[in-house]
This record gives sequence, C-alpha cells and structure tokens, in this order.
Amino acid sequence: MYSIGVDIGTSTTEIIISNIKISTRLGPSLLPTTEIDETEVVYRSPVIFTPFISKDIIDFEQIRERVKEAFKESGIGKEKIETGAVIITGETARKDNARQVNIWLSEYLGDFVVATAGPKLESVLAGKGAGISRESKKRSKKIINLDIGGGTLNAAVFDSGNCTGSFAMDIGGRLIRLEGSCKVTYISDRIHHILEKNQLSIRQGEAADTDTLERFCGYLADSCLQALGLREMSEDTLPLYITDFTIPEDIDFISVSGGVGEYVGLLNESTHKEQWFQYGDIGPLLGFKLTQALSPFQSMLIIPQEKINATVIGAGSHSLSVSGSTVGVDESILPIRNVPIIKCPAAMDQWEDVFRSTRPLMELYEEDVLAVSIEGRKSPGYGELKTLAGQIASLYEGLKSPVIVLLKEDFAKALSQMIRIHTSCGKPVICLDQIQIENGDYIDIGSPVGSAVPVIIKTLVYQ
Repeated sequence: MYSIGVDIGTSTTEIIISNIKISTRLGPSLLPTTEIDETEVVYRSPVIFTPFISKDIIDFEQIRERVKEAFKESGIGKEKIETGAVIITGETARKDNARQVNIWLSEYLGDFVVATAGPKLESVLAGKGAGISRESKKRSKKIINLDIGGGTLNAAVFDSGNCTGSFAMDIGGRLIRLEGSCKVTYISDRIHHILEKNQLSIRQGEAADTDTLERFCGYLADSCLQALGLREMSEDTLPLYITDFTIPEDIDFISVSGGVGEYVGLLNESTHKEQWFQYGDIGPLLGFKLTQALSPFQSMLIIPQEKINATVIGAGSHSLSVSGSTVGVDESILPIRNVPIIKCPAAMDQWEDVFRSTRPLMELYEEDVLAVSIEGRKSPGYGELKTLAGQIASLYEGLKSPVIVLLKEDFAKALSQMIRIHTSCGKPVICLDQIQIENGDYIDIGSPVGSAVPVIIKTLVYQ
C-alpha cells in the first residue's frame, strides 16, 4: 500500500510518499492481526517554504497544488494512496486557520490520520522520526533529541525507547529573516528581550552586521546548552520556553535534527560566510554556532537517521481489528474517529501507578477525546480490577473526553462494569479488548455489529 506524509512546519512544507508492505497473520488468540513488514520511502518532495496569505493565515491552495505536484512527480496517483498523515507543526500550528487547513487537506486526500501537533507532541514525533526512539532502545541509553526548525526547538528524551520527557523553546532558524546584503525583513517578537539586553543592533528594515548576527546566534546556541543542563541557566533563556521549564537529567547522548540540525557539524571556520545566509535566514549560522558550543561534548553527539525530514516521516497506515463480545460500550457516542491512543507505562502488576504515570502523557495532546491502552494479566482478580477502575476514573477526571480504555487481554466488560458501579465516574465508558497498539497510534471505533465492535488502528510509521 502507498502512504503519504505531509508536514506543514514553521519554515518549510515537506511531502513524503512511502510504499508500505503489510501482512495479516493469526495472533495468539486466533484473531487476525495486521503488521507492517517493511517501509520504503519512494518519493521525497523538494523542501519548500510554507506559504502564507498573511502573517497568520496559511495558504491552503498553494499547499494543495504542491501535493498535486508530488503525485505527478512521483508517478503515484492520488487514487493509489490508501493512508497517510497530515501534521501541522511548530509556529504554524498556532496560525488562525491551522485546524481548517488540516480538515481541508484531509478531505482532499482521503480518510487519514489528522493531527495538529502542539509543541510537546511535535517533540515526540520528531524524535521518533529521527530514529532516536529506536536508537535509545537499541543502546538501552537515555538520548535527548533537539529538533530545531524555523521557529521552535522541540526536545524529547527517550530512555530505552520510551519517551520520558519533552519541552519546547522559541529557538529557530527563521526568528530573523534577511534579504540582499543582510537587510533584516523580520524579527520575531519572542527574541526582542535578548537583542535589547545584550545591545545587539539588529533592526527591521536595516542591514545587520555579520558579527552581530553571529553573536546573537551564539546566545541561542548557549541557550540550547543551558536547556540540556550543560551550562548554568540564565535569565535570557527562561522566556524562550514555550512549555513548562524543565532540565533533563543523566543524559547519555545528544542528537540534533530539523532544518538547523542539517548544519550541525557541517559548517566550519573556513566555510564562506555567504553560506550562512543562503536561505534568507540565520539557520545555517545557528547550526555553525551550535556546532562550536557542543564541541566540548563531542563524545555525547550522535547523528540522527533523519534530520529535516524527521517529522514528515510520520506517515500513517490503517490496521483493521475487531474487539470481541466481552466488551463494554456506550453506543450513544459511537462512531468516533481519529482518537489518539496513550499507552500506559505502568506494568501489569503496578495498576496503582496508572494515574501518576499516564496523566502527564495525556497532557501532550491538545485533543478533546483520548484513549488509554493498559497492559494487564489474563485473569485479574476482583480487588485488582477495582483498583484499576479507580485509577481510570481519576485519570479522566477534569477532562472533556469520555472514558476509552483499550486492553490486549479479555476483561473489558468486567472493567467497564467496575468503573460504572464502583467509582463516581459519570462519563460515557468504552472498554475494548484484544487490541494491540503502540504509542502514537490513533483509533476509529465503529458502531457495534452484533456483539463485536469494529475498530481501525491508524499507526504513525517512523521507519
């Protein structure tokens, strides 16, 4: 099957078409399960600047035309595309018509996963797309990935394959835009405090001195090291945080992806300075200054598998499953589509830890409806189910979402009854079993057919 990925970012819009080979096998319970065997990227679009009608309005028509060109250039027609993901990231996700562009584009392309990634979720997507989740699992180490694009730095920490933290900052290659002989055409409001405090003469409409731009990028690079806990935090850096302030601990390795990541380790002192501004921004120069700043920590640096394409490689694939007869379903809210799934980190013998470990992950998503996948034993006892029911009720307290729980083992009906009878939860409850998922999946839940419930698992593919 063919899959398309579209990433509409702060600076650039990219399109990837992949050929995904899938197979259907009988699982341990003799129900068919669909698995991805191999993924091959067969088309990568040229990287284009994200088009805007105005400062706050994305130009949907230009993006749609670029998607049409991708079909033409790849030789793969729209009718052959069976799945995919449209993701709006970075500063672009804050634009006035971001959600509408997602809807329009998904309607044009077909029935796809559609996610407007907020700063925390974008960090996770970029880290997985860069291959860092897989790398940390292979090495059994803690790796932080900094995805630095045009407007934002999105960081995610992966410990033995699992994301354990993330944050985002206003650090990027297009915070200052230039034309001609370094004439400044744009300065982001988010960096004025750095320019003023350090008396850097960079003004819109005037030519900027190369040395001054280099000093400014040096401050941003130093802020990156402060965020990594490698240097003392300064007052200038704190206002750059988009998410809550946090400093990762005990990091084994560092990876840098994104457009700026393309230039980390690439430029050196002998590089002609005209290359610093070849894209009308400070991206390459920031990559050069970050290379300098990280030189004392060279042993910690690893090269990601993908840099500028890290996020767009999150293309989607559909997997049809059926949840069996022992389920608990409130039919009044079905069908529902494109529900993000959060995989509970708590082990099957630590159900008392479900709320503490899972609620922070749910806050990564800026969605009204969320599903939680929980691992459990085949035949849990009454006391264990009561504990789990209480944890789940607390998990959804204060959220708009109905309670949606996905289980691999066959006790969904008993759990749904426990939630309704033994907790004060007044929300609609859906508990499905025989469902296998991974973090980053989305789910469609259809209306019951007889005693079974059809579901479609939409998997964001990072190979």
